[in-house]
Amino acid sequence: QVSRRGGEAKVHLIPNGVDTSHFCPGSRPPNPVKQILYVGRLSPEKNLSTLIGAAAKLDGRIDVRLVFIGDGPLRERLVGEAEALGVRADFRGVVEHRRLPEYFRAADAFVLPSLTEGHPKVLLEAMSCGVPCLASGRGGSGAIIRDGETGLLFDPADTDGLARQLERVLASEELARRLTKHAREEVLRAYELSVLVQREIELVRAVALARP
Repeated sequence: QVSRRGGEAKVHLIPNGVDTSHFCPGSRPPNPVKQILYVGRLSPEKNLSTLIGAAAKLDGRIDVRLVFIGDGPLRERLVGEAEALGVRADFRGVVEHRRLPEYFRAADAFVLPSLTEGHPKVLLEAMSCGVPCLASGRGGSGAIIRDGETGLLFDPADTDGLARQLERVLASEELARRLTKHAREEVLRAYELSVLVQREIELVRAVALARP
């Protein structure tokens, strides 16, 4: 709509960025229990019951533990759902943003199952840290991840589909390595914070100088 009104030359897209020197890969010690991480609000639009249900479907095939970073109105309900389905789940509450890389590096997969997203910075941070990422194909997440190349996408209404994608990435070290390599390269190419900040400064300066 803005393009039609003012012309495409006046539209500049500057996405969220990541400090790739802080959000960077690190060593992940082998763990017989695969750790699946979520970071964000515990609220309805995040669709976290689907994540818990998918983890339950892995029972008997892959030993997993869910780790939730964040808080919100659904915390107690989600605790109850995990207990009812026999899913091991740790609810860590809110942590300082600067500590997030250590949680990403300890995870075997990061999942963002939201029903709607804008341009999720947390997904970019996870990709930058070298953890295999799975996200709902809706909204901004689907615009960030190239399915099968920089991560895996799934239908947020399909619990079985998420379980299958989790099993794929948790059972294949080769797939996990390929996804994380390409994801890190993509963040360095398109979402490096220092580059984006400089682009924004230059754009603001150009707009200011162009005013009569």
